[in-house]
Amino acid sequence: MYMDIQEQFSSGQSLVAGTGDLVSTNVYDSAAGTLPGQNHDEGIGEEIYMNVRIGTAVTAVGGTVQVVLQTDDNVGFATPREFPLTAALAPTALTANTFIVQQRLPIGMERYWRVVYRIAGAAVTVGTADAFMTKDTQASRAYAAGFTVA
Repeated sequence: MYMDIQEQFSSGQSLVAGTGDLVSTNVYDSAAGTLPGQNHDEGIGEEIYMNVRIGTAVTAVGGTVQVVLQTDDNVGFATPREFPLTAALAPTALTANTFIVQQRLPIGMERYWRVVYRIAGAAVTVGTADAFMTKDTQASRAYAAGFTVA
């Protein structure tokens, strides 16, 4: 899996916050380098994957975290369109070094994109996340050595 720093929304971003929406550090402008009036819906073209990885395990007693992709035609996100990437996840599902999202970009996206970490129920006291786009996704699995195929 190759990663490009220009397609990172969060890199080790702290999820420590009260309840509510915590927006990603970076906003992606899908129009960079395109001609005026050109369609910016990247979900229609070649497969591009959204990835969200938990770096430091999340702690939030009684709380949940949901990851949402927001798009809008203006950088201020006045009227964002939302694409939920996860359900509301309990901290037990948000363990260290775990990918919680590895899915293709949705169709219907507008020019500007950002990731929102929606915290509900109780404040997060510990936890970090990385969010980024890739051309492919890491799907290989390591298996125990020393087995015999019959």
